[in-house]
Amino acid sequence: MAFRWGVHFIYGTTMTTTAISPASSSLLAELSQSDTSCEMMIGIGLVKDSEAVYFEYTGSDGDSVALTLPSGKPLTRIAGVTVTGISIAEGIGEFESTKLNVFLTTVQGRTMLLTSGLTTWWSRCVLTGLMGLLASNMAEEPIQLDTWKGNQGKYKPCFAAIRVRGQKVASNEMYEALQEARADKDDEKMERICTDAALILQVAFKIEEPEVAEVTNEEEF
Repeated sequence: MAFRWGVHFIYGTTMTTTAISPASSSLLAELSQSDTSCEMMIGIGLVKDSEAVYFEYTGSDGDSVALTLPSGKPLTRIAGVTVTGISIAEGIGEFESTKLNVFLTTVQGRTMLLTSGLTTWWSRCVLTGLMGLLASNMAEEPIQLDTWKGNQGKYKPCFAAIRVRGQKVASNEMYEALQEARADKDDEKMERICTDAALILQVAFKIEEPEVAEVTNEEEF
C-alpha cells in the first residue's frame, strides 16, 4: 500500500487503558536521552482532559495510549532525534482534514511519526522551528522537540519548540507572517503559509516514506 497517513480522531475522546507495549516502554526510557530505538506513530494532544501531550496509536481503529515517563508524568520532550521527513495528507476522513506529518529518526535508525492538523498551534510551532532550522543550515543536526499544553481556552491546545544544543531555533519571518494572519483572522492565509513551509521542508528533509496503516477517527482541534 502506498504511503498515506490519514489520521482522524475525535478531540477529547476517551483514552484507552491499553497497556504500553514493551517496545514503547523501552522507548520511553530512552526518549529523554540521545539513544532511542523504537518505532512509533504519535498523535498530539488527542485527549483534551489529559495532561499528556503525546499519544501512541495502538491499533488501526484509532485507539491511543498516553506516553508517560516511569514517574507517571507525561512525556513532553523527545531528544536526540533528527528530522528525516515532512509530508502533508489532504482530504482525510469525514471532515476532509489536512494533516502535517513529521518523521523523526533516532540515532539507531528507527523512525517515529508525529502527526497533527496542518494549522494547529502545535504544527505552526513545529513548522516555524523547522524553517528556522533550515535557515540556520542545521537540517542534519539532532534536535530536541518540546511539547506542552496551554492553560487557556476550551481545548487547551498544544504548543511546541525545537532546540539544538539547548538553543531554540525558529523562523522570525514565518512567525510574524502567522501572527499577522491570525490577527486578521485569515484562515486561508494561515493555511497557505503552513502549506508553503511544509512543501519547502518536504524537499529539504527527504526520506523514503514507510507504509503505515490509516486511522479513521476525527481530530476536532
